[in-house]
Amino acid sequence: MNSRNFRLAPAVAVATAGLLFAGAAGTAVAAPSDESPTPTSSAASDEAQGNWKPGGWYDDEASCKKAGEQGKQDHKWREYQCKREEKHPGRYDYQWHLYYP
Repeated sequence: MNSRNFRLAPAVAVATAGLLFAGAAGTAVAAPSDESPTPTSSAASDEAQGNWKPGGWYDDEASCKKAGEQGKQDHKWREYQCKREEKHPGRYDYQWHLYYP
């Protein structure tokens, strides 16, 4: 009877490890991302599709967001994005660029 227990122990250990691994993998896949995009953050998939149009350039993020909110109030757009970008490539002159759909 002892020899039978020794033969079952590795099988039980493998089955338990498999269940633990499957449970951990399922949890990792089902967990929502902490970095969900917001309307004012960059959404690369939308820009790749060409849905966002460039608006004005602003010296700081607060000015860009203020202009974006004003556009929403004036019903020019329903959402906007503010991205920090080089205004003239290669010159390292970063400013905030407003985008809207």
